[in-house]
Amino acid sequence: MIDLISETVGGHVVFCTDDFFAPVSNLLRTQAPVWKEGEYTDRGKWMDGWESRRRRDQGNDWCDIALGIPGRIEQVTVDTSHFTGNYPESFSLESCGAEGDDPLEAAEWVEIIPMTSLQGDAVAVFGVEHPGRATHVRLKIYPDGGVARLGIEGFPIPAKEHICPTNGLVNLASSMIGAEVIMASDTHYSPPSNLLRPTGPRGMWDGWETKRRRGPGHDWVVVRLGAPGMVHSIGVDTTFFKGNAPGWVSIDLSGDGSIWTEAVGRYDISPDDVATIDLPVALPASYLRLNIHPDGGLARLRVHGHPTPEAAAARRVEYVNSLFPQGARSFFTAACSAARWAGSMVEGRPFLDTDDVLGKAEIAFDSLQSGDWLEAFAAHPRIGESGDAVANREQAGVSGATRGILAALKKVNREYEAKFGFTYIVFASGKSASEMLAIAQTRLANDREVEIPAAGDQQRLITRTRLRRMLCLEPSS
Repeated sequence: MIDLISETVGGHVVFCTDDFFAPVSNLLRTQAPVWKEGEYTDRGKWMDGWESRRRRDQGNDWCDIALGIPGRIEQVTVDTSHFTGNYPESFSLESCGAEGDDPLEAAEWVEIIPMTSLQGDAVAVFGVEHPGRATHVRLKIYPDGGVARLGIEGFPIPAKEHICPTNGLVNLASSMIGAEVIMASDTHYSPPSNLLRPTGPRGMWDGWETKRRRGPGHDWVVVRLGAPGMVHSIGVDTTFFKGNAPGWVSIDLSGDGSIWTEAVGRYDISPDDVATIDLPVALPASYLRLNIHPDGGLARLRVHGHPTPEAAAARRVEYVNSLFPQGARSFFTAACSAARWAGSMVEGRPFLDTDDVLGKAEIAFDSLQSGDWLEAFAAHPRIGESGDAVANREQAGVSGATRGILAALKKVNREYEAKFGFTYIVFASGKSASEMLAIAQTRLANDREVEIPAAGDQQRLITRTRLRRMLCLEPSS
């Protein structure tokens, strides 16, 4: 399982009711908690953890934490080391999936560990079976007290920009998308999994370092990429490794982890530096073996490339299936704002694959009535008028229109709305302003009973194209 919450992967505290004695940020440290005999601050005994003051009311303390790597939580560790007479009697844990700038107050929180008793100076591990893609957790302690560390491990479920960004490449070796170290020759000083962290290195301890090799051979690490893909370049980061960086590296790629092809021969690297190794041609890979000669330390490994279309689409279906109901409804509403249609899609999960998503979308459309279609039409801006980024991209053909055409579009929009009572919509992708104007003028001859289904056919086309982009089946730009 992959660490989803520590400060080293970007986890951070969003809110805390009280951390009078010891800061709540200590919960996310990766170092083992320590005890300092006789050390006090101006507020009390120094403690390596989160500790709230003693409550004199009936409430309890809690904190909200943003995961550094959103994903499905599979294991939780609550560590009360060194808290003997000041640990909470019990705790509970909730999670939510807050997308983008969604406020946590409006998020859909689900209890994944009910109120459970704790012991002092102990480490308790709990399995979790909730399938939702968590972005935040809420740790509640009852009624107050101290916890040294909170560990959250699980399976990363990346957002769209981490698996199929609008521009540029993705890091196929990032733990953000589920890359894992599966073998290594040596882990004496620090684990090679540090290489895959999505954050920048913070010190020599935050990388992979082997012991000094006194015989022949060299050290190596094998990484299963977060998604099979085409590798364009490889970043080798030796930041903070000054007298102990490797002399040179070589790199092999594999599709199955057993048959290897050399992608990079001897490549000399410098201490405390970041090297980008461009491949002459992009190469397919599911696994990468990084060889360091003869030994030493590296801070980070980056594998820049594109996931295969099949892998990207599969990860997007996994994302949709794992969304909390509230998040799933928002996802589908972005494709079509008819509440009945979006609700049918939420209830249609889990989807088997992208074909299943698109097929169920058509079935959901078949059940819509006139009022549902009008609700969908109302979310579209008028042709020729500015809307959100998605609508503007779809209406890109209007951008080069003459003033005369724009004036004619404005006029036909008014005529259409006066006759039918709803906004003129058309599948605009790839169409010029003149073409959209001609289509509107033709459809003005319809009766309302004919035009609603005709506009519905356009809505189906628009939604299908949007879903294909949202599922990484088509480019977003």
